[in-house]
Amino acid sequence: MMRIRRNKIVHFVSALLAVLLLLPAIPARAAEVQVNPTIRVGLYFGSNALPGANLLNQVGSGYRFGYFDGNLDFVQLGNTSHTAISVVKTQNVWYNSGQYTGASSGGAAVGCYHLLLPGTYADFYGAQMAASTYPGGFPAWVDGAYQVRVGAYLDSASAQAARDSLGLTDAQVAGTSGNGVSVVETGSSRILFQFDSTAGLFLAVRPGLDDGSKTETIFRNNVYYGSFQYRRNGGDITVVNVLPMEDYVQGVILSEMVASWPVEALKAQAVCARTYGYRKLLQHKHDAYGFDICNGVDCQAYRGIAGMTDNSRRAVDETYGEYIWYNGTLTEPVYFNSDAGGTESAVNVWTEDVPYLQGKIDPYEAAVASQIEKYNWTVTYTRQELTDLLNSKGYTNSGIVAVSTKTSPTGNVVSITFTDSSGKTFTRTKEACRTFLGLRSQRYTISGGSTSGEGTAYYVNKGDTLPTLNGAYAIDGSGGVSPIAGQVYAIDGSGAVAPVTGGTASAGTTSTGNVFTFTGSGWGHSVGMSQWGANAMAHSGYTYRDILQFYYTGIEVRQP
Repeated sequence: MMRIRRNKIVHFVSALLAVLLLLPAIPARAAEVQVNPTIRVGLYFGSNALPGANLLNQVGSGYRFGYFDGNLDFVQLGNTSHTAISVVKTQNVWYNSGQYTGASSGGAAVGCYHLLLPGTYADFYGAQMAASTYPGGFPAWVDGAYQVRVGAYLDSASAQAARDSLGLTDAQVAGTSGNGVSVVETGSSRILFQFDSTAGLFLAVRPGLDDGSKTETIFRNNVYYGSFQYRRNGGDITVVNVLPMEDYVQGVILSEMVASWPVEALKAQAVCARTYGYRKLLQHKHDAYGFDICNGVDCQAYRGIAGMTDNSRRAVDETYGEYIWYNGTLTEPVYFNSDAGGTESAVNVWTEDVPYLQGKIDPYEAAVASQIEKYNWTVTYTRQELTDLLNSKGYTNSGIVAVSTKTSPTGNVVSITFTDSSGKTFTRTKEACRTFLGLRSQRYTISGGSTSGEGTAYYVNKGDTLPTLNGAYAIDGSGGVSPIAGQVYAIDGSGAVAPVTGGTASAGTTSTGNVFTFTGSGWGHSVGMSQWGANAMAHSGYTYRDILQFYYTGIEVRQP
């Protein structure tokens, strides 16, 4: 998820920072992949499901009610010209501080007991006209039949009393199933339409009274393209944004990057977002909730389309329908914030060796490092804190006295070992090298603290050592002095030049002492595309295809 600060420094956490298990290749070859399919994005669900959800027209006016069939085609049941509506669960709710909640308050109440009049109607308009002759009357669609219902009472006794006072002796007190929802005029108790299905159908609301204009709708202070679906199973409402893939991609760009960035970087993000979104659509991971992809960091950040710019629009339009392919199959192009000089192979972070997700030295990102907030970071643990941490994780130890690491060819830590006072060791590998300690990346070194002991693996000249390269300086061929940053290279006795980290899993640092300082750079899992690296490459004149082909090995970018 990205957070934007209104100054030159932009601070964001890219999508996919959560622990990610790459799934086996899905047989999604070009003939099986659509251009601009409909995608369902979960906005509120699970523990975040809502008692009520407000909508407000921003572009376009009014709403259509209906449901999506098995092909995600919209089937219209009715409409309203109101510009501000709310969908609420058919349990008692109250309007409080701008939202409908299940907490009793002094605001407008929408009760779950109604008076059901006898008979059914052929269509929405017949039911709506009949309902208009009764105070508080409204049309309802229940398991395929249009009905007329009256009132929204908080209990059965109130409903029965209203039936007697209104003289509706042939009416029945009725409720709904655990799937029912009501559409109300926002801020009031007035029900405009009620929907209830026990056959697996769910209310859909399509903004606008026709498809003549591209609507924009405000929901929870964000702006969205497309339609909304509301799903219930006895509790609160799961809210799903249903829209074309290209419109979804626009929202991901605005949430994952900054709309003012160079258009070629935004294009690279657009192609990644489109490809990743389609992979999630095929994986059916969120089927139990009724959508294809969520809007959080374990999928891709997505908060609608507010803040669009000409560049963000161009990024989608000029890459229309393009996906990233490897060997004719759709890829899963993960990405992250910044790599600090080297990306990492998927096999060193997660579990699977993915041919297009191979680590490499990144010479581009350093050009924009000064713009990245918290690009360089330190985390300090005392000896006792590390001892307690390992014990709390089930690694019973007699007191941690040393910490050592091994690094990959691109300079990221791929193994960290803790040694206790009895000589017992505890090793964490892959992504746990950062998540176990709460570090921002796997690119770090460790220095010891206040007691003497073995230093680090950095040896200088005739055997002198440096506890860390942080704060170290180098002299270049012309005699200039500058701080050491990024990937460090060394010249051996034969004149060969190589990264100081060496082979597949070379020795990193070993530290002892009472305090251990983790000094690192970058943010994220470091697999796939660095978003800040894409920014730097775009500033240097590279195209989005150049960017993608650098960060993803052996891929091609094209439509199906």
